[in-house]
Amino acid sequence: MVGPLLECHNKNVVPYGLFPVGNGHAAAGLSAVLADGAAGAGAAGAAGAFFAAAFFAGAFFAAAFLAGAAFLVAAFFAGAAFLVAAFLAGAAFLVAAFFAGAAFLVAAFFAGAAFLVAAFFAGAAFLVAAFFAGAAFLVAAFFAGAAFFAGAAFLAGAAFFAGAAFLAGAFFAVAMTISLIKLREILQLRSATAIHQVRSCRLVPACYPPR
Repeated sequence: MVGPLLECHNKNVVPYGLFPVGNGHAAAGLSAVLADGAAGAGAAGAAGAFFAAAFFAGAFFAAAFLAGAAFLVAAFFAGAAFLVAAFLAGAAFLVAAFFAGAAFLVAAFFAGAAFLVAAFFAGAAFLVAAFFAGAAFLVAAFFAGAAFFAGAAFLAGAAFFAGAAFLAGAFFAVAMTISLIKLREILQLRSATAIHQVRSCRLVPACYPPR
């Protein structure tokens, strides 16, 4: 069995295990053990580095996941806050528009009522003024007509009485003239009769003129 060992030694193959150690085999075995340990340590280090890298990668992905989740949560709450703010703003706008419209309608109602009341009182004042103006006009027309008719009646009466007086005076003058003429004729006739009787009485003494 020495031959195979030598042959293996000559072929740079380090045998170890069940065979007795000798001729530098201990150093070769230690080198092999150290090489295997270094290889195992390297493998363990590589595995540890891999697991550490995997752990840090997982931590990175976890951090990315948490960052994404936080971003999504923040985006959700931001969107919810935006929607709530938009809803409240719209509600406030609608409430303000409602109250503005209600205030406008109330103001328009009171303005219309005030306009109607003012128009009513203006119309009433106009009608009262027109009534009093018409009444004053009628009274003035009545008094003017009364004065006119009174003046006309006065003038007519004055003219009538003047005409009547004139006619009465003329009639009286004519009557007096006629009466004077008749009286003159009567007096002339009586004078002539008396003269005739006087002349007749001179011839008849018992004849006396009538008295």
